[in-house]
Amino acid sequence: MNEFGVFGMGTMGQNLALNIAERGFRVSAYNRPDKFQARIWEALERAKIEGSKEGKSMMIEAYTSLPDFVSSLTSPRRILLSIPSGRPVDDTLEALAQLLSKGDVVIDSGNEHFIQTERRSKMMLEKYQIHHMGMGVSGGEYGARNGPSLMPGGTKESWQRVSDVLLAIAAKAGPNNESCVKWVGPGGSGHYVKMVHNGIEYADMQFIAEAYDFMRHIYGMGNIEIAAVFSNWNKGRLRSYLFEITSEILIKEDDQQSGNFLLDAILDQSGQKGTGKWTVQEAANIGMAVPSISAALEARFTSARKAERVMCDKVYSRVVPPISVRGHVGATAKKAGLEALEEALYASKILAYAQGFTMIKAASDEFKWNICLSDLALIWRGGCIIRANLLNGISAAFKQVPDSPSLLFDSSFAEELFTAQKGLRQVVLEAVGEGLAMPGLASSLSYFDSMRRSRCPANMIQAQRDYFGAHTFKRIDKDGSFHATWARPVNSKL
Repeated sequence: MNEFGVFGMGTMGQNLALNIAERGFRVSAYNRPDKFQARIWEALERAKIEGSKEGKSMMIEAYTSLPDFVSSLTSPRRILLSIPSGRPVDDTLEALAQLLSKGDVVIDSGNEHFIQTERRSKMMLEKYQIHHMGMGVSGGEYGARNGPSLMPGGTKESWQRVSDVLLAIAAKAGPNNESCVKWVGPGGSGHYVKMVHNGIEYADMQFIAEAYDFMRHIYGMGNIEIAAVFSNWNKGRLRSYLFEITSEILIKEDDQQSGNFLLDAILDQSGQKGTGKWTVQEAANIGMAVPSISAALEARFTSARKAERVMCDKVYSRVVPPISVRGHVGATAKKAGLEALEEALYASKILAYAQGFTMIKAASDEFKWNICLSDLALIWRGGCIIRANLLNGISAAFKQVPDSPSLLFDSSFAEELFTAQKGLRQVVLEAVGEGLAMPGLASSLSYFDSMRRSRCPANMIQAQRDYFGAHTFKRIDKDGSFHATWARPVNSKL
């Protein structure tokens, strides 16, 4: 009998199965009978053989019969789904429910919308007494094989039944080599935090793209020089997975055009799978501002309009002078400019994380998930795409004040923002003057400036709403709601 089942042998499923088996668990691997199954089983066998050469014994049994797959597992059965989200998950749960028993656990490790996870968890428990968990998995295929960041949500009982496996396979980080997995909370909380994780990822990637664009077009820097800058930044407070891979991407040679860089041959259209859009939509649903994430999402939408951008480039080519005719930037000015750009990236990174954690806090309160933000920051320190040194400070901040509504209130981050925002202003100002779009960095700055104002111009908007729609308003000197008669008399001299 085997201890753990993995359903779905796509790239992620295969690598998770191998990871689990390598940690000493006996694994049952299921894939539906199709034209790919022989290739999948061969890949698993090759991996097992390679592992044995390194002294790693892996026990994986392959199944294409669902009843045999389920029967191969010890009770309570533990099955991880690695399949596309949506209808395939519903169909699979319905099929498994006929074969599983009370107390068994099924984990959905896909990028599913948290509302669907909430629905399925409730249905499976009430109808079949089977635990359904929604677990965010970050780290891609490499992370799945070598240690991902895991964000499991579901009943506490289900977590207790699968925690030994998840703790073993997760990435390790910190001075004590801690597993990057903790129980997030009940229901769809695990998939919710993974959704926001992806939103922060969108923002961080956009910041990096804008910094790359700034160095190319403002300072005329080439790939090798820009790569060196990112590599240097990755040794300091901006150290992160995304900065690490950016420096590698910049100098990757194009194997189809000798002497050229691959990055320069990639079409400037960025795709998306929907989790960034979900983040923005769900932020709106609970009335939270996530402008850095929204700007990053909209930048991807804009990039997709390639034909229109090409036309606009021709129509508005005279807005600013071409790069080739601008003045040369001296070494001293360039050095100062790059220091400001580092500050801009650091400030924006803090602000994007602040938006994400504030959103999670609001959702946790709304849905009564009781998510520990300090623990969540620890989960993201290793294995995941947004892992960064910054997360240690974020965890410490929320450990000190667990119920803080915003990271911006932390004294350490406030001091760092006070300094770094100067560079952010300088970069945005220079980019605007040169006609260079900075949606991510500029939105982050606007968020910061909006949040630090005790009184904003929203009184004008509310007055307009009351004028044309009688929506009422509140006063600063009296309690209650008020409505004014705004229309001017015909004989008014104003």
